[in-house]
Amino acid sequence: MSTYKINFKQLRQQPQLSEMLSALERGLNKFDIDFYLVGAVARDLWMSAINNIPPSRITGDIDFAVFIGDKGTYDNLKKYLIEVEGFSPYKGNAFVLVWKGFIQVDLLPFGEIEDKNVGVTIEGSGLTSLNMPGFKEIYDDGLPVVELEEIHKFKFCTLPGIVILKLVAWQDRPEIRRDDIKDVSNILKHFFDMYAEEIFENHNDLFGDNTFELHLIAARVMGREINKIAKRNEILHNRLKDLLEVSTNNKDIEIARIMVEFYENTIEDNLAILEQIKIGYLE
Repeated sequence: MSTYKINFKQLRQQPQLSEMLSALERGLNKFDIDFYLVGAVARDLWMSAINNIPPSRITGDIDFAVFIGDKGTYDNLKKYLIEVEGFSPYKGNAFVLVWKGFIQVDLLPFGEIEDKNVGVTIEGSGLTSLNMPGFKEIYDDGLPVVELEEIHKFKFCTLPGIVILKLVAWQDRPEIRRDDIKDVSNILKHFFDMYAEEIFENHNDLFGDNTFELHLIAARVMGREINKIAKRNEILHNRLKDLLEVSTNNKDIEIARIMVEFYENTIEDNLAILEQIKIGYLE
């Protein structure tokens, strides 16, 4: 996987983030925990820092997927970060710590800590249970690395991985996760340019038809790429397959309707995009 060297200005984050990352890295290294960046900052890393595309929305949260063997290790990590490194607990969510009152850090555990239903339950107040589908499969598929200001070096989520996590999040809570579909739309809008080298090298079979527009080629490739990750887990693979099938057969066009708010196009245009994602996913 590639390594990208960026700075805080490219990431559109404040340099104060460096102190928090150093504290977090000390805790993760102390307990020999591997981790990778997910969520909005991973999205912005691809869009803003690497490809110079302005972000569609800004968030103050920073999300990390942390590879945890057991609940004791996770509890010890949190205890260390709070007692030694200056983090504070967040009453509304046991998976969240707050750095010096202004940076919210989500520590999302996956790995052996998960139960057979890909769920994690921990001690604490507020939200104490999460389902983590996709995190392990994305990790196992291989992750790029970012070097931030030549100080911090860590893994971050791939673009297809981000799309998987956002589709799953939307499916779990569609009433409050509309922005996830808009984020997927923004990734798809720029995916051909961001992924051009990979597309030309490994998906050149899609260029035989001159009527096949580039954004539809990009959608087809996205389907293939998320399939490569999801097929590592039959339950996850079938879940995404069902979502794509329902979303393209007019039984539930809510995703296409939300995409209209981003693209300012038509539901039919977006059903065509989703259809290409589905075709690529099933190939």
